[in-house]
Amino acid sequence: MRKKISHKGYLVFTYNNLILLTILLWSSCNQQVKFDKNKWNEQIDPLFPSRYRAKMLNDLTVHNKLVGLNYRQLIESLGTPDNKDSNVASYKIVVEYGSDIDPVYTKQLMLSYSKDSAITSFKIVEWKNNLK
Repeated sequence: MRKKISHKGYLVFTYNNLILLTILLWSSCNQQVKFDKNKWNEQIDPLFPSRYRAKMLNDLTVHNKLVGLNYRQLIESLGTPDNKDSNVASYKIVVEYGSDIDPVYTKQLMLSYSKDSAITSFKIVEWKNNLK
């Protein structure tokens, strides 16, 4: 005599595994990582910043001294900025493009420095194109 296999138990087991897998994948996407200069500067495409920058931003700004560094020390710590003018250096964190060549979302780390090249402050600037 053969035992009848219940598909109900199998479906519950499969459903629970699917939920667990979804939670694990979602949490790994939002994972924060410690700042690492090499990963910060790793670029596959010059139009896009390193994929690690967004994940490292919190650790960089909370656990690393930025204010008080001079410009040379900033370069040694983070690498060459993506943009620089007379008193602001900026690093791209995220750049997202829509269906054309214009970005629809950007996030940057902007560092202000004094005439003697000391970093005096920093801020995170986000921009979103709301025109559609």
